[in-house]
Amino acid sequence: MQTPLIKNSRPVVPAKIRKLLIRASILFLSWCILYYGLLQPLGVPDQQLTEVVLNGTVALLSAFYTDVSQVGNSIFLQGVQSVNVAPQCNGLELMVLYLGVIIIMPTTIKRMLTFSVAGVLVITMLNIIRCALLAVLYLHDVDLADVAHHYVFKLIIYGVVFYGWMLYTRTVTPDETKV
Repeated sequence: MQTPLIKNSRPVVPAKIRKLLIRASILFLSWCILYYGLLQPLGVPDQQLTEVVLNGTVALLSAFYTDVSQVGNSIFLQGVQSVNVAPQCNGLELMVLYLGVIIIMPTTIKRMLTFSVAGVLVITMLNIIRCALLAVLYLHDVDLADVAHHYVFKLIIYGVVFYGWMLYTRTVTPDETKV
């Protein structure tokens, strides 16, 4: 027998929010199993993404400097090792976070794919620019290079990601919420 208190109570979490939380939990668990169980031990996509960032950074710096090279995960600028792109700095975690929010929000497949591709490209380009600027800052031994590395660039990139999410959610019309 139910008591009147339980019978008349409403769910604490609204249905739409519950649905998003369930989708987010399933997506997060699936990603963790896939990444830590299969992809990370194989170095996929970490090594490939790190190479994209390294090659992009070298290409960008080459537009401004004549002596730019890459050895392993390090970029040398004018013969000086100026920046090292570690796997945790390749932007993968940020891309997964960005894509996770995009995927769980209700919309059309076309809109989801458009924002997914555009977002990943923007994140990659920002990371290449970040690495190039860090290389220049470290080359010239700028005192604020560490602050820029650990705080300023992260604020900028996370701000851009948040702005992408805002664009994605703000312009959704009722016809687009079909997923």
